[in-house]
Amino acid sequence: MSRARIPVRDHRFWIIQVLIVLINVGHLALEEARVLGGEGHLYLLSISVLLIPVVYAALAFGLGGALPTALWALVLSLPEISTHDWTTRIGILIQFGIVIAIGVIVGIRVDRETAATRAAEQANLRLSRLNATAAAVAASLDLEHVLKGTLRATLDSRRRQVVWIRTLARPHTSAVTVVDASLVATPTQLDQVQEQLTLAACLTGLEQRDQPEGADAHTVVVALKSGERTLGALGVTQPEDAILRDECSVLDAVGNQLSVALNNIFDHASTREALSDLAKAKVNLETYIELATEAQEAERKRLSRELHDDVLQSLAVAKAQLDAIGPTAASDDARRRLLGVEEILAATIGSVRRYCKDLRPSLLDDLGLIDAIGWLVSEQRARSDIPVDMSVTGHRRRLGERDELLIFRVVQEALRNAERHAEATKVEVGLDFGSDRLTVVVEDDGIGLSPQTQGARGPREAGLGLRGMDERTKLLKGMLVTTSGPGAGTRIALTVTLPQHD
Repeated sequence: MSRARIPVRDHRFWIIQVLIVLINVGHLALEEARVLGGEGHLYLLSISVLLIPVVYAALAFGLGGALPTALWALVLSLPEISTHDWTTRIGILIQFGIVIAIGVIVGIRVDRETAATRAAEQANLRLSRLNATAAAVAASLDLEHVLKGTLRATLDSRRRQVVWIRTLARPHTSAVTVVDASLVATPTQLDQVQEQLTLAACLTGLEQRDQPEGADAHTVVVALKSGERTLGALGVTQPEDAILRDECSVLDAVGNQLSVALNNIFDHASTREALSDLAKAKVNLETYIELATEAQEAERKRLSRELHDDVLQSLAVAKAQLDAIGPTAASDDARRRLLGVEEILAATIGSVRRYCKDLRPSLLDDLGLIDAIGWLVSEQRARSDIPVDMSVTGHRRRLGERDELLIFRVVQEALRNAERHAEATKVEVGLDFGSDRLTVVVEDDGIGLSPQTQGARGPREAGLGLRGMDERTKLLKGMLVTTSGPGAGTRIALTVTLPQHD
């Protein structure tokens, strides 16, 4: 037995053996001097002194120290014992038996207390290590790292042991089984008993054993649970040593830590998948908005061309034919009517021309963004009583056709909102060309935005217009900042990055 090993490397053990020799020498000297009284009397009293080193050896080294010490004392006394009669021999042997029995009892007791203390210390140390490892593992969101770290923390390197973890399949993760072992080859798969107990733990959410409750088990599987959900199972097999209840409690503690880690991992995986789906939907929506915007602009361009080339030309021809009739070709009443029709045609021609420019101003394609916005300002100044001023600072530069069109639409919508809904008395438009960015500002002194919507005022189309500006800003990959307050006017600032020239 490991607890009965003789402590030959401890100098105290050899001091005790020397003390045994000295006691025996002293006993022989006293006997030669007839101090012990020959046969009987005080003869056995000196043998009782041997109890002191035997008990000390038991207290110091347990059974491994007490038993060799007592037997060594007996061996040293055998030559002298043989010189006595049978009655004295029996008395001496009984005395030695009592000394040996006391040494064995004390040694066993000390061994048990020492083993219990060591076991408690090892259990506390192992539990602390398990908790520390489990806490560190639980902080990770890498499933493989968590599972392998938990297996390493659960394994007892002093025993033949197999441990495994099985996680059930989740919406965003598949089922996983990992196995590890100490002092034996790591199996590639679970045996029949391990598999059955693992399946039972996963199905019931309860601890499973290969022996009835209360009996020593060699395989124990605990369920990994988060609330009412069963996430998987953690199992241990010890082919040689029984798994005690205290060890099952440690296994439960590790399982609880692992359950927390797995719950975090599964929730993170679900959140990550949902965010990925949301990001894809966002990209798809932005692509759809961009395509819809391009299609809308293409349709506007087509309508502008058709109005200009077809409807406007037809109206111009009709007006020219009316002009050709002349003032004397009809009666006074007919001339008045023709003049009225001619006025209507002239107004219609002006309106169609304006619609064509609103749909797709040729200035934007021919002269660029600044001239197109200048036309917007002059048009609004001409048709309304609101003074509209425009300023341009910085080094003027052309942008891409798409970007200029999007910026033009943002300014157009801002001016339209200021005219229709702001009740403003003054509007200012500013373009500032920086070294790497363009800032376009449309500011009015009107009634400001609605505090309820923070972006929509007046009729519903005003809010739709602001949302349209925001969507175009996203296509520009720029930034739109709206500053407003009740009665404090509205300031809309669009910032976009300018293309870099070599």
